[in-house]
Amino acid sequence: MTVYLDLLILDNFCADAALLYCAVKTVKGEVRFRRILLAALLGTALGVGYTIFKLYFRVPAAVDLLVKYGVAAALPLLAVKCKRRRTYALCSLAFVGYMFALAGLLTALFSKVRPNESGGALTYTLYGLPSGVLVLACVAFAFGGAKAAGRFIRHGRALAGCCTCKLVLRGQSVETKGFVDTGNRLCDRRGRPVAVAERAVAMALFKETLFTGVTPAEKIAVQTVNGISMMAAFRIDVLEIYCGGRANIIEDVTIAVSPQPLSGEYGLILPPPFAREEDFEIRR
Repeated sequence: MTVYLDLLILDNFCADAALLYCAVKTVKGEVRFRRILLAALLGTALGVGYTIFKLYFRVPAAVDLLVKYGVAAALPLLAVKCKRRRTYALCSLAFVGYMFALAGLLTALFSKVRPNESGGALTYTLYGLPSGVLVLACVAFAFGGAKAAGRFIRHGRALAGCCTCKLVLRGQSVETKGFVDTGNRLCDRRGRPVAVAERAVAMALFKETLFTGVTPAEKIAVQTVNGISMMAAFRIDVLEIYCGGRANIIEDVTIAVSPQPLSGEYGLILPPPFAREEDFEIRR
């Protein structure tokens, strides 16, 4: 029997890393890729070393079973960080279960004996890829799919919370997407709610009069993690908010200009009072 050491190392490491990640996620443990990779590296070293050891020494079946599954049960203890001991035990069970379900299934499907002069070489490959690499590829695909799905869901939620807004000043108007933020508690000197516009939206509306003194401005204090910062604010003639075929028309609104870019989904942050259902009227 011929053993290809490079394939054995690659196969063990990829399979261990992928299944350890699945086990940690199953018990909702804290995923730390450094711990997972170190545990997979240790499992690979033990697995490859034990395989080479068995080439030269005979191991009783009971001892062989104890070593294999003892190491399999112990590896997740290094990969996961939990507060309760029960979670460690569940992580070990999950790892062994995934080992049977995924790695075992691929091995059963794609293993084959390739004859050669030394009596045959046992391989576990599909199109030249070891089964462990296939396991890792499957988990990586699922991981990427979950990340992409989460991003699409957040994108959809952001769009669902957006409405079309039209800002009007001296006959000039600009349209943008507005997002109702319950955290926007800004008020102007009159005590009225303030909407926050992206700089590009403000520049499109005010054009060259924004900082020339023609358009009166006031300063509004904003509390941030870095302390208190000041935003320039200007009053516009009308703010029109459209949502679901209904509209809320608000006159004489104060718009603060954000010094930082807003999300790519919207250019205006609306305060909660601007989105009260009773203020919207059906527009045909």
